[in-house]
Amino acid sequence: MNCVHNISCIHNVPIFKQLSDDEKQTIMNRAINKTFKKGETIFTTFDSSANLWVVNRGKVKIVKISSDGKEQVMRILNQGEFLGELSLFSNEKMTSNAYAMENTEICIISGDEIKKTIRQNPEIAIKFLEVYAKRIKESEEMIEKIGVLDIEQRIAKTLLDELNQAKNNEIILPFSKTDFASIIGTTRETLSRKLAKFQEFGWIRLSGQRKIIILDKTGLKRLLI
Repeated sequence: MNCVHNISCIHNVPIFKQLSDDEKQTIMNRAINKTFKKGETIFTTFDSSANLWVVNRGKVKIVKISSDGKEQVMRILNQGEFLGELSLFSNEKMTSNAYAMENTEICIISGDEIKKTIRQNPEIAIKFLEVYAKRIKESEEMIEKIGVLDIEQRIAKTLLDELNQAKNNEIILPFSKTDFASIIGTTRETLSRKLAKFQEFGWIRLSGQRKIIILDKTGLKRLLI
């Protein structure tokens, strides 16, 4: 169906904030709105798309599947973030799978309109490049985390990274323990054992499925030395 949210979808995307309402409306006139239930597949590596997929509501998990069938969570996208940009500019098939982590609403924006807008507003191309640079950096950090750090170090680094966005030393994980394990390249069972060990050492306190209270930040940092 046509995007029922009019220009609200594009309002959520930081790289388009500088556009006028008329320019935003022009882009959204050809946008399509789709909703996905928790766990549903948004697209796979077999799909081709020359459009931009904007998360208007909900949360999306981007996953790579290895040759032996193992999942590697690449990133978690929230409201205002987008995906499919590589296919948008290269006309190649998707390079990953995308799944709704909760009930999610996606605005699919015409690739032709995006390219037209970029030609008229070249500064938007710079914004896209900034997003690419950030994602490349995140990918490099993930490679380093998995390739250089051991399991306990990966967990400690992830917790410390999440702590930077938290308040009162309380982390509410934005992903499940299964996804947490996938992000750092281990199994849920190993993650649970290591978190229990961290709790025994007095570094953290586990509360429920996703809440982790950091009790000794220095202890976690010491693991990374």
